Amino acid sequence: MPQSVTAFSPGFAGARLRPWLRDILLPFWAERGFDAARGAFVEKFEPSGDPTSDDYTRVRVQARQIYVFSHAAAVGISDVGLAPARRAFAFLEAHAWDSEHGGWFHRLQRDGAVLDRTKDSYDHAFLLLAMAWLYRADGDARVLRRAGQTAAFMEQALARRYGGDFKGYAEHQVSPGGWAPLPRRQNPHMHLLEAFLALYEASGDRLWLDQAQRMFDLFQQHFFDAKSGQLIEFFDRDWQEMPQDGKRLREPGHFFEWTWLLHRYATLTGDDGALAAMRPLYDWAWEKGVDHTGDAPGVVFEALDPEGRVLDGGSKRLWPQTEAVKAALAVYERFGDEEALRRAHTLLAALFTTFAGLDRPDWREQVDRDGKVIRDGMPSSSLYHLFLASAEALRVLPGA
Repeated sequence: MPQSVTAFSPGFAGARLRPWLRDILLPFWAERGFDAARGAFVEKFEPSGDPTSDDYTRVRVQARQIYVFSHAAAVGISDVGLAPARRAFAFLEAHAWDSEHGGWFHRLQRDGAVLDRTKDSYDHAFLLLAMAWLYRADGDARVLRRAGQTAAFMEQALARRYGGDFKGYAEHQVSPGGWAPLPRRQNPHMHLLEAFLALYEASGDRLWLDQAQRMFDLFQQHFFDAKSGQLIEFFDRDWQEMPQDGKRLREPGHFFEWTWLLHRYATLTGDDGALAAMRPLYDWAWEKGVDHTGDAPGVVFEALDPEGRVLDGGSKRLWPQTEAVKAALAVYERFGDEEALRRAHTLLAALFTTFAGLDRPDWREQVDRDGKVIRDGMPSSSLYHLFLASAEALRVLPGA
């Protein structure tokens, strides 16, 4: 595993992106990142560079890997991981689907035995996303039916209503009529929007677009503060902001992620009203959330406060970098903004200098303000972020 910022070659060469995905990144994760004996993807790699021997896997990790390899196959980047993705979905159906009550369990042993029977809304978002893309790659109607069963379970067990009005999903399933522990979060709903849009694209069924609209409505009503142009993360039961450890947290990565999703939502629905929040979110995160002057410039901070002050010592994780790339690409694609295109190149260069390299399949998960590694090892779940940003760059960037 890489240990210092100088281990990666600086810069970004767009022409090298597709060969890197096709010949380096995806083959590594389809082969070394897959436990063929059990038919499931590995949970993480240890600092030694070896797959973990820990006897568990999170269902969301399997879902994210299924998504990656299905997306890669569906758009013609590579089908190297499609067979493992099919096997992993079969593994989940055999072990993680609750055949009695519906829904997906949270955590399994590597042999499939259930470790945690919680039904988590964030997990379900990624399972729906995985099924959307697996259906696109394979055309298996059974996968789409399972997605419908998953959504029906969420509506029955996780949906929350006041006076008959939909008020989002609980964090996870609790006793009938009860509440999951606080806080509530925008994050599962953001990824449900992503999943519902993907299911609509895959199936053409208006039902999924209606589901996506409910997530967008929550964004407008509760998550986005139009006055400040900021995204709120944590809430009480009435969707009022709820500080965490005395802090009102702002995550630039989620600002960027919503920027990209609002572009997708507007594209698929034709609702230009969704664009009103794109620039405020993008502009605030670019101005406040990107380190423009430090030893690792062009890299996104992990956490800020509402005034834009950097929290947690200025730590920087992989995933906000990839979301910033997607946001800049979305702003360029939507508005023809050449400055956003230049920023996309800047962000990609920083990503492939500080966190990853176009000659290797591994990455750094977290660095400090100056780019020194502060979190060893490599969680498989981050492949979702790195792949999607790269796929969007291939789709949007001229000459990539």
